[in-house]
Amino acid sequence: MASELFVIGLIIIATFLFGEVCKLIKVPRVIGHLFVGLFFGFPIIRDKLFTQDSLTIINSLAEIGIVLLFFFIGLNINLREFKFNLKESFLVSLFNFLLPLTAGFLIFRFIFNFEVLTSIIIGIALAATSQVIAVDLLEGLKILKTRVGNLIVMSGAANDVFELILVSIILALISSATPLKGIYISVTNILIFVVALILLRFLIFPHILRFFESAKSNTSLFSGAIIIALLTATLSNLLGLGIFIGALFSGLIIRQILLTGKHPKPWEEHSIAKSVHLISFGFLVPIFFVSAGLRTDLFSITSNINLAIIFLAIALLGTLGGSILGVMLSKGSFKEGLTVGFGISSRGDIEIVISSLALQAGLFTIAMYSSIILMSFLTTLISPIMFRYLSRKYSYVLNVKH
Repeated sequence: MASELFVIGLIIIATFLFGEVCKLIKVPRVIGHLFVGLFFGFPIIRDKLFTQDSLTIINSLAEIGIVLLFFFIGLNINLREFKFNLKESFLVSLFNFLLPLTAGFLIFRFIFNFEVLTSIIIGIALAATSQVIAVDLLEGLKILKTRVGNLIVMSGAANDVFELILVSIILALISSATPLKGIYISVTNILIFVVALILLRFLIFPHILRFFESAKSNTSLFSGAIIIALLTATLSNLLGLGIFIGALFSGLIIRQILLTGKHPKPWEEHSIAKSVHLISFGFLVPIFFVSAGLRTDLFSITSNINLAIIFLAIALLGTLGGSILGVMLSKGSFKEGLTVGFGISSRGDIEIVISSLALQAGLFTIAMYSSIILMSFLTTLISPIMFRYLSRKYSYVLNVKH
């Protein structure tokens, strides 16, 4: 056990140090975390440093980390702001999702002759964007609460839901005897989940939160929130939808309950989001990114570099094109659409989860998985730099101050 604790301690130190370096050079900390995973993933290092027990522990912690990550995303979704930008958020989200998905599917199904389900999952993975990196970037530039900031966050949140539901349906199709039966099971489970979520939202969860809130302690309220997150994640997982959808919706529900109670107070005064951010981003989420890097085969990337370049082109051009199209159809400008596109183009969470599930299901090869990781690394490196540049250049169009 001592060796496992040593390895976990080493990972925490390494991710912290490389995260701070990334912060100094103004790139997302995720880059540093993935780099640590890629470095430890070299066979000569991985074989010497990691035992099977330590890898099992790391994977378990990574799974808890990704649940808390989606829980945190849900806590930061402001439905009131979504109402104000409903049309624009919907259009940007729709085209951001459809363009990379369609391009990825058509290219890999009909040009590279991949299997249908594999091609669909590639398209979904390429359409995925990172809410966490977008929020961190917007907060750093002090434009999170501007119209453009809300548009990026809301459209990204809608994308997350689309992607996770589609992947859940595909995984159900894989495990079913016939495609029709798989679709029937998926749709039925989604309806059951929605009904259960509504009942829990109004009949059970408010009482759980009030019970823990009555202790007048931030710690007890945090405990109540975690219990709700775990219950909802377990429910969605039992219904074959995966733990991530449940975690996302639990955060959204908790935020709404606390803002609509008998004595509501501004969201900024609630400590739940801060507590979740502290434990997840300070410990568990970095381990998730390291575990993704550990599963990456750098040698397979070098021999399949064309695949990674195609992934990058589809992901970046699809997201930029979708953002520009969505914004301009909402009577916005090309400049605004381009800026929003780079603001939402970073990757680093959902596509890693999707690719991991596809790898486990035998739909992805290690080369495909590794190429997705490289694509995530590069988009997360490029997009924030371009977004900072464009948000300053077009600040008069975006109505933001620098």
